[in-house]
Amino acid sequence: MKIKLLALLLLIGFALSAIEIPLAPMAVPISVSLSGYVKHPGVYQLSPTNRISDLLAMEMALTKQEIPATVMQEADKPSPQQLLAPVQPSEEQSSALDYYKLQALRSIKLIRAGQSTTYDLLRFYRLGELDQNPYLQDNDVVLISAIDQFVTLSGGINLPGDLEFVPGDKLEDIIKLSMGFSFDADPAKLTVYRYLANRIDYEVMKLDYRNNNQSFELRADDRILVPQDSEIRTRQRVKISGQVKNPGEYVIGHDTTLNDLIVQAGGITSRGDLKNLVLYSEKLNSEPDLYLEMLMQRSMSDMTPLEYSYLRSGLQQLKGKYSLDAGRFVATNGREANPLLHEGDHLFIPEKLDMVWVSGQVRHPGLIPWVEGKDWDYYIQAAGGYANNRKTGKGRLIRGLSGNWVKPDKNLPIMPGDTVFVPGQTDRSLWVDIKDIATLASSLITIIIGLQALTSK
Repeated sequence: MKIKLLALLLLIGFALSAIEIPLAPMAVPISVSLSGYVKHPGVYQLSPTNRISDLLAMEMALTKQEIPATVMQEADKPSPQQLLAPVQPSEEQSSALDYYKLQALRSIKLIRAGQSTTYDLLRFYRLGELDQNPYLQDNDVVLISAIDQFVTLSGGINLPGDLEFVPGDKLEDIIKLSMGFSFDADPAKLTVYRYLANRIDYEVMKLDYRNNNQSFELRADDRILVPQDSEIRTRQRVKISGQVKNPGEYVIGHDTTLNDLIVQAGGITSRGDLKNLVLYSEKLNSEPDLYLEMLMQRSMSDMTPLEYSYLRSGLQQLKGKYSLDAGRFVATNGREANPLLHEGDHLFIPEKLDMVWVSGQVRHPGLIPWVEGKDWDYYIQAAGGYANNRKTGKGRLIRGLSGNWVKPDKNLPIMPGDTVFVPGQTDRSLWVDIKDIATLASSLITIIIGLQALTSK
């Protein structure tokens, strides 16, 4: 029985080996020539499933390998000198980066068997029209020229700028290729500036795009301005963080106030400290202060007293912070000191921390519990008293809310979050002190001798 079964299996194996299984044919590569205004003209090996866009992507990949990576990267935080006078790429690097901006993608010629056909590849890239991006065949020639005619769009358009002009373009075609109007555009008030024959003077045409002007025929060098309606607003968003029940991002209207935002966020928690809230504009906070950055690069001897004071204030205070009386806001339950909010505002509600920070030349620096009505001396003694290296009479009170430095006084109230700072003595060289004294003495002697010489006459 086993012998019969083995013989049957062998017979089936021989039968299967005799059956020819057809294999999928291998794709035969094709040769396509690329010429004209391209960085790497030549013959490229592709497959019959490749289109014109694949050929250009292959050629662009070769060009990207030539561009140094440093040209494509931006510094994390440019210096003031870079902001005022940014380093420009070399002429060769600029041409490599801007080369493709001048390629006439809307008038690509495909030459096949002696016949030339023009394709608008930009309509494929932006509108997805596959018929403008045909398959390639062996011995095809793709010819790309440089753009010589433009139209320009500006204002309320999603992709403003120069766009290649093709004879026969209508206003609707250009608007579509520029990805349509922006949210705040006013299509009823389009303005077209058209140069006259002398290329100096121009005429102005007003068009209502919604009133059968989509088919308006354009000309080369037309300038199309799409006005924007400033009354149309996007969803303005603000942030609230810290000790609120529902922190996060919220959408506001044109009349949303600080108190409205706190209500939207569910109110503050039991640990929230409204009296020390911080409201600031993230937009203004992120904008560079060029003058402050330049002062930070200079030494104190190169600054005037006013410049040094500006530098200290800029480093101590939060840029873009709203000036408001938080105590009055709390006392009136949000009816007063209640500013309107704007796009990009950030509200921070800190945790209640009834502490005063004592730092510098004291024996036990750190947080001291705040006691209402207590003065400077109380917090110094609570921190163990002065250390031996303290600088007499130079202590300062740093306000927690504003960051301002205040000279201490018996009548000056100290509030939670304030910092009591006691500076230390500056280490000096004995020789430097002797030299300074000698210089001062010689100057005084010179002045006295001069005065005596004047009075003797």
